Amino acid sequence: MKKYTNALLLVGSMLVFSCEDDKGSEDNYSVNTDYVGIWKQTYFAQFDGDACSGTPEFEDTTLTTTYTLNNDGTVLTSGTFFCDEVNNTTEEICQDKWGASGNTIRIGTAPFGTDYTVTDSDEGLTMTSEFEMMGSNSPDEEMTPICQMYVFTKQ
Repeated sequence: MKKYTNALLLVGSMLVFSCEDDKGSEDNYSVNTDYVGIWKQTYFAQFDGDACSGTPEFEDTTLTTTYTLNNDGTVLTSGTFFCDEVNNTTEEICQDKWGASGNTIRIGTAPFGTDYTVTDSDEGLTMTSEFEMMGSNSPDEEMTPICQMYVFTKQ
């Protein structure tokens, strides 16, 4: 019986992992034409602690990562180590799906997508994502909470 159950679990997991989410996110995410276009990363900050607030320990405004959100729900990534080709039409790792729900843009497919909160400011539309994690400055140091903030501005 155990052998039979394991075989069923194996087949079931293969079916689950072989299904592709063709909407870029979940059912309530879809293309919002207000968000279609080029988004350039304009800010990165790392904070000590589990919240992205206060004075950052590190900031960078000289970033090159760019997302191109297309009308068909696809996104192209460029300006990164693996995605340095313009338009990245040949690198599968640089292509994904995107969708929006309200003021949230999800880049990537669930459950591995990244959610960005969109705000409208004097500089135009920005999307921000914050990641709380554990980190250290060296392998010898104890891990402590950190928070990283990524901001992209629509061009």
